[in-house]
Amino acid sequence: MSQAAAEPKGKPSHSGFLMLSLVLALIFIIVVLMPLEPSDFWTYLRIGEQIVRTQAIPTTEFMTYTSAGQPALFSYWLASVALLGIYKAGGLTLTALVMGLCVVGVYVFIWLCLRELKLGPVSASLVLLVAALMGSNNWSTRPQIFALPLFGLTLLILLKWLHGSNRMLWLLPIISLLWVNLHGSFILLFVLLISALIFGSSRRKHLAIGLIISLAVTLINPYGFNLWANTAGMIGNDLIKTYSYEWQPPMNQGWQLNLFFGSILVVALVTAYSKVKVKLVWWVWFLGFGWMALSSIRYVVWFSLMEALLLAQLASHWLERFIDSRPVFPRRSFNITLGLLMLIFPLAFLPGIRQHWWAQAPEPLTDTTPVQAVEWIKAHPELPEHLWANWVASIYMSYALPERPVWVTNRIEDFDEQIFVDNKRLLRASYDWQEILDGYGVNLLLLDQVNEKPLITAVSSSINWIEIYRDERELIFIKAEQN
Repeated sequence: MSQAAAEPKGKPSHSGFLMLSLVLALIFIIVVLMPLEPSDFWTYLRIGEQIVRTQAIPTTEFMTYTSAGQPALFSYWLASVALLGIYKAGGLTLTALVMGLCVVGVYVFIWLCLRELKLGPVSASLVLLVAALMGSNNWSTRPQIFALPLFGLTLLILLKWLHGSNRMLWLLPIISLLWVNLHGSFILLFVLLISALIFGSSRRKHLAIGLIISLAVTLINPYGFNLWANTAGMIGNDLIKTYSYEWQPPMNQGWQLNLFFGSILVVALVTAYSKVKVKLVWWVWFLGFGWMALSSIRYVVWFSLMEALLLAQLASHWLERFIDSRPVFPRRSFNITLGLLMLIFPLAFLPGIRQHWWAQAPEPLTDTTPVQAVEWIKAHPELPEHLWANWVASIYMSYALPERPVWVTNRIEDFDEQIFVDNKRLLRASYDWQEILDGYGVNLLLLDQVNEKPLITAVSSSINWIEIYRDERELIFIKAEQN
């Protein structure tokens, strides 16, 4: 261990604990201040509710009137039940707390990896912070959040294996069993394990055994091997790539993606001048996850973690010389006290708590979530069926208004492409917008006054529709013959 990475002689100063606490506090605050994105949350609550109510996993699409009865595979069943249980137990406050802990959890494991690579507390904190900010676009409240700490723990296990320790390999099958029932990203576990087995330079026998057992336990899920086929099909699904933003290639827009593209240039520059020899497996992981990140925004968060560990090794000499050359925060009691305070303080920013002390506290839900309008519809069960609303509103209503089938959900794979084509035409008020609505038997419209002005203009000018509700954001129209 380098002198910079070690604690000063005598009693440990716990400066690493303090630095980690500062970074984790910032990460947690960012997570819980982010408004809940409807498109990645409410549908999973509804799926969880259906599973709990029926004591069975659904086999068909059951939330919409456009695709009801179509065969469907609910691979995120465990995450859906977990999200429902968390929300029922503590609402948005507990939901934000658990999501924050999951995000913080992955960065704790990355911190341990950085320290395993002999980085000092200051440089490890800086690397961790940059990696976190780069991946912050992928911190929405969704099943994937449960997979993040599993990914971080896997990296730590493999890093220790690369350093000659097999003691944590027994955790791999447990990780595999949880991950396969939580989220389709479980495939990444085997990307890591197989590439480590092929390109790693440690004892392969124990890792091979762990890999085989981990592969076997992936079959302990409600769908068996079909889950592998379904997950592979989603990766290559053209419909998902076309109509889901996160499946599209990243563009240099927004500061997170600026960090992403800039970091790739930094790796190239550091590599050109670094004298540190990095094991081949790290380059395989970097190139593999880099290729995935350049092909789809959703992979940037995984790549950012891998890149942080590679960059830490390449730049270790400079980090030690210019950042970790002298001890920081040498007072042990001060470090422990302040570190603990920094870990407790962010709880004040949780939704439901921050409103008590922060007059201008951000709302826990996005302003596109039609809470008032949906409550009004719920209070008027006499209104006719088949309501059209945009993607966000439909997803929110799938849970908030379960008695009414909605137009569409975020499970793109459950729908025919024509539904999304028609949806685009409706949003821009195409010449045949009325024919499209008639074709689906739509009798109610819930329209967003900010994002759906063309359609609002067309509907307001039509004798076929009557406005029956208005608030600051939403309008509701009923078909004239149904009024």
